[in-house]
Amino acid sequence: MKKMNFWKKSASGALIAAILLTSTMPVAQSILPLPYLSVAHAEGEAKQGANLEIQSPVGLLIDAQTGQVLWEKDMHAKRYPASVTKIMTMMLAYEAVEKGEKKLTDIVPISKNAYLVEGSSVWLDPNEKFTLQEMLEFIAIQSGNDACVATAEFIAGSEAAFVERMNKKAEELGMKDTHFADTNGLHHPDHYSSAYDIGIMARELISKYPQVLEVTKVQTKMIRDGKFKLENTNHVLGQYDGLDGLKTGFTDEAGYCLVATAQRNGFRLLSIELGAPNDDVRVSDSMKILDHGFNSYKQESVIKKGEAVSELAPITSGKETEVGTVAAEDLNVAVLKEGGAIEKKVVYNEVEAPVAKDAVVGQLQVVQNEKVVASVDLLAAEEVEKGSWIRLMFRGIGNFFSGLFSSIGDFFSGLFD
Repeated sequence: MKKMNFWKKSASGALIAAILLTSTMPVAQSILPLPYLSVAHAEGEAKQGANLEIQSPVGLLIDAQTGQVLWEKDMHAKRYPASVTKIMTMMLAYEAVEKGEKKLTDIVPISKNAYLVEGSSVWLDPNEKFTLQEMLEFIAIQSGNDACVATAEFIAGSEAAFVERMNKKAEELGMKDTHFADTNGLHHPDHYSSAYDIGIMARELISKYPQVLEVTKVQTKMIRDGKFKLENTNHVLGQYDGLDGLKTGFTDEAGYCLVATAQRNGFRLLSIELGAPNDDVRVSDSMKILDHGFNSYKQESVIKKGEAVSELAPITSGKETEVGTVAAEDLNVAVLKEGGAIEKKVVYNEVEAPVAKDAVVGQLQVVQNEKVVASVDLLAAEEVEKGSWIRLMFRGIGNFFSGLFSSIGDFFSGLFD
């Protein structure tokens, strides 16, 4: 009887010790979800192209897929964005369609406000009938301010309500240097952004709604039974291999601005220049930025969708203690053609069973010069059930004694060192 009490006490003590020990053991590093662009912004890498010089006061080059900043010039300076603003207007129009609020085939009413708006225009008349798809063409090609106002009123009820949506979306995307006062970029002292924020906005648009590129690449289009010609204000179109967008801007206060995007062999870049003194400089600076990207960088495949990583994810309180993981998406990264070595790093969240198959349990990160430049979610390759209490108890006891004997071994080993 005494012997039984001894073992009961010993097992209880071991269990308590195991619980205390496991509660103090280090767990896998926990990471927070990363913002959509800054998962790859790697500002420490932005100076790699410091030899690139442009006349515009502000410039930026990013990898459109990962969001890596490959080169920058004063990218957080607050500037008047002019009609580059319309990237957000188009984004919210596509978003309304995606949510089922509107259809691209819907007829957009043309109000007196839209009819009277100043600046670039397609001269909309309240008696005309155009679809939402056509309004997007007017915005993207001709940079029509009137089309922006009509679209905003159609989607949100008023331009003011639409501007509220714009600022809310900017906040959601982490655009900290930005505030919108209108839908089209007409000058307003409280309407500003930065190249970095514009990069976030542009990348979001072409990533979520790539169909916009079918519109932004159009150089000319006839409307009104061939009586009116839309002419794209982006004069890099037709001059640069692979270029298919995105949006120009100009006011006296903003100068000449351009967000350009081009793709070659599946490698898409975004260039941004703000404040050029004239259109010729706007064009040449944009081409210089893109040239730097395609000449200096290459796209390298890191992992394919569904491909497994070698490290297993630790699972607490599970029937199994580990689970294999696979990549949620393809991951490519822009690396310098010379000296562009990268390191892969698996970072797992603290995950407790039960775990569903395809649940996000961590990330595969790409590190370059100690900066995370891109990442992809890692998904559980199979389901992990919660372990029974008795399984977890004996596992805890086993871990305790394993740690205990290891410590004893280390102690005696140290005596003879």
